[in-house]
Amino acid sequence: MAFRVILIENEVTIKVKLNNLIITKCGEDIWIPLDDISMIVLDNLASNLSTRLMCQLAEQGIGLMLCNQQHLPTGFYSAYDNHSRASKVIGFQIDKEQDYYGKLWQQIVKIKIENQAKAYQIMTRDSDGTEKIIEFSKNILIGDKSNREAHAAKVYFNLLMGTSFSRGNEDILLNSGLDYGYAVIRGYIARACVGYGLNTQIGIHHKSEYNRFNLVDDLMEPLRPIVDIVAYNSMKNDKYFTPEHRRKLVSILNMKIMYREKKMYMCNMIENYIEQYASLIMKRTDNIVFPDVYNLIGEEYG
Repeated sequence: MAFRVILIENEVTIKVKLNNLIITKCGEDIWIPLDDISMIVLDNLASNLSTRLMCQLAEQGIGLMLCNQQHLPTGFYSAYDNHSRASKVIGFQIDKEQDYYGKLWQQIVKIKIENQAKAYQIMTRDSDGTEKIIEFSKNILIGDKSNREAHAAKVYFNLLMGTSFSRGNEDILLNSGLDYGYAVIRGYIARACVGYGLNTQIGIHHKSEYNRFNLVDDLMEPLRPIVDIVAYNSMKNDKYFTPEHRRKLVSILNMKIMYREKKMYMCNMIENYIEQYASLIMKRTDNIVFPDVYNLIGEEYG
C-alpha cells in the first residue's frame, strides 16, 4: 500500500520514467517509486509537470494537491471514478434513508467531540476544561438536531484560544495552520473515497448542492482534532506561518497511529477507515472503527 506524501516547495521539473517520479532541481534528479506515493502536495507556482505525468498519477490513484500564493490548498486532482463497481456503491449510498444517515451522524458527532476533549487534554492538561467539552458528547440526538457539534466546537476553541477566538478570523495564526492541515486531510479522504467507488457529493449530514465533497466533510470530522494538536503545538509560540509549519502539517499523513490493533501510517489508516465506510454502506460490515486521538503515536508529532 502506498504510504508516502510528497511536499514540493521549490521550483522544480517533475516527470515520470520507468514507473518512478523524477524531481529535478538545479540539475539533480530525485527518483521516487510511484508505487510508494499516495499524494503529492505542490506548494509553489513555478514547477513544471507534463500531461503524461498527470495521466500516470490518475491511473495509479495518486492525488495531487495545488496551493496558491498564500500557501493554502486550492485545488485537488485525482482519478475520476477509478473503482470498477462505482455505480453499485453509489446505488447503496442513494438507497439509504435519512434516519440511517441521521444515526450515523449522531455517532460521528459523538466521536468528534470525544476526540476534541482528548486533544484538549493533550494540549493543555486542563482536566476541568476537558470535562466541559466531554459533556457535549452525552445524549446527542439522531442527526444532532440540538447542534451539539457546534456548541462543543465553540467551547473547545474558546478554552484553547480564549473567548475572542474566531475560526473565521484570518489574522489569527492558528487559523492558517488549521485551514492548511484540514485541507490536506480533506484532499486525502477525497482520494480514498473515489478509490472505493464512493460518490463524494452524497453526504451523511452535509447536503449542499454546491459542495462536491459533502461526504468527505462528514467523514473527516473525527480527524480534525489530530490536525488541531499538530497545528497548536507547532505554532503556539510563533508569529508567522512558515514552511516548517506547512511541512509538519503535511507530515500528519506520514505519522503513525494505532488503529484496529495495528500500528500504521495515518494515510493508510484513512484508507482503512474509508474502506470500512464503503463496506458499511454495502452491508458488508455492521460498524466502523473511528480514529482515536489517544492512539496517535506521541513521538511522531512531538
